[in-house]
Amino acid sequence: MTEMQVAPIGISTPDQQTIHGSHWRPRGPVVGVIQLFHGLGEHHRRYERFARLAVARSLAVVAHDHRGHGAHSEMLGYFSDDNGWQLLIDDGLRVNDMIRERHAGIPIVLLGHSMGSYIAQHFSMRHSERLTALVLSASTWPPRAKLIPGQILARAEAWRIGIRGKSGLLDRLGFGAFNKRFAPARTDFDWLSRDDAEVDAYVRDPLCGGPYSCGLWLDLMGGLRTIATNQALQQIRHDLPILLTGGADDPVGGGNGIAELAMHYAQTGHSRLSVKIYRKGRHEMFNEINRDEFSDDVLEWIEKQLPANNNIG
Repeated sequence: MTEMQVAPIGISTPDQQTIHGSHWRPRGPVVGVIQLFHGLGEHHRRYERFARLAVARSLAVVAHDHRGHGAHSEMLGYFSDDNGWQLLIDDGLRVNDMIRERHAGIPIVLLGHSMGSYIAQHFSMRHSERLTALVLSASTWPPRAKLIPGQILARAEAWRIGIRGKSGLLDRLGFGAFNKRFAPARTDFDWLSRDDAEVDAYVRDPLCGGPYSCGLWLDLMGGLRTIATNQALQQIRHDLPILLTGGADDPVGGGNGIAELAMHYAQTGHSRLSVKIYRKGRHEMFNEINRDEFSDDVLEWIEKQLPANNNIG
């Protein structure tokens, strides 16, 4: 197996924050780099197993904790008082700059999971010329009709308890229905995976699962409204290879949600679109009972998008 090197990431931002993350790479040549955006209520270290599989194929993986997540434990569930969604895009760009500096000339594939998939789409609307391919895991077409009343409620809650206040009401509205199809549920997070051990690890992890601030909900819903139009998707270059993938039983979107998202990409002229849905899979396919199959399929698709014989890294 390819020997792996792991290095921490620490990038300063203009607002005096630090972007924390990890850079996994083989000791030998690198044929491509996967830049990874994790989901809501988790952190980048949960993807180390996937990173090891990627490194075994001579791919490097670079992932960071979004604001309000992971290493930012003193402000979990909070992006910023103002303009938080844009700051997430800006942070991703700084990490991308670091990758381009450390791996000059090497293709970069952006992989976003769940909330990270929405950030990745917005990033691609601004910077798709920097990418060789885009992978969206556990994504869906955001329901704009529900986002407007959600934003109104989030503003009311922010007025009541403050922009940094944690609202159980907003959290219940955001996640409360996800476990219904899996009743009787063993935990509040059975919707994540069919693997009980993985669900238990999530429950035990103090950096997973919320709660979330009113400001985060406002930022997230505003970001979703921004990306959920065909006009917005048109900003992603049409020849960019895109993989939409996830579990059929994922309550965030599932098979129907992924299919709807694929329809919008097809409508906007994205001709290099691939879709792979996994029967009975739940939200975190990276942690599902068939995670090895899923990871291998994603990595094989990524390898097919890379220029031939690219081993100059």
